[in-house]
Amino acid sequence: MLIGSNYEKIKFKAFNLDLLEPICTLGDLLIAAFCFYFAYKILKMNTKLLFYNYWRWFFISFGIAMIVGGIGHLLFNYTGVFGKWFGWLGSLITSIFLEMAFISIYPNTKVKKMLYLISYVKLALMFIIELLILSFADIDKNQALGLIVPSINFFIGIGSCAGFLGYYYQKTISVNFKYFWIGVLVLVPTTVLQLFKINPHQYFDRNDLSHIIVILSFIFFYKALKKLSKIDLTKSLD
Repeated sequence: MLIGSNYEKIKFKAFNLDLLEPICTLGDLLIAAFCFYFAYKILKMNTKLLFYNYWRWFFISFGIAMIVGGIGHLLFNYTGVFGKWFGWLGSLITSIFLEMAFISIYPNTKVKKMLYLISYVKLALMFIIELLILSFADIDKNQALGLIVPSINFFIGIGSCAGFLGYYYQKTISVNFKYFWIGVLVLVPTTVLQLFKINPHQYFDRNDLSHIIVILSFIFFYKALKKLSKIDLTKSLD
């Protein structure tokens, strides 16, 4: 185990290319596969409620961001840090769909409009800050700088919506909303892993462990959606 620093990146050759981090790339692709599967299953739920549509796009956009991020890891020797920009910026977009999902079923129309506005303004600010960091900070020396804003944005969105609103809806709509905030709690260890750089092994570092945790969290999210699809959420809009 290595704490406080990183293992040397795993190198390998394929198709006459010098590639990096195969396990991390596989982890990204595995998350993407789960995301696309969940998106497909939501589509088959036969509901036109915006709540489910937003969740479907959350999983689709998250899956795409993971694929782009995985390619950025794999081809780092050729694309450099710039190859990771698209994954970082794309991950900012994923949160907006999750936020929109929870806001869409809020019963008070006036408050709902205000929450929508706050969410959009937050996204715009995060995009501007991230672009400033990518443009002027020395990302080549410290790539973690590129992850700060997407991470903060994601945890603000998922914490306030899946966490806080999830708990609120558990009390007011259905007990099955508890699986959302449970899924949020499952994600908490990833922050500790990344903050303190806790790496169990070179071939299973903190990023690989975080991938497993993210998948487990998303399984809880999907479980909530599956159970909620069997009840009438439109009652919350009355």
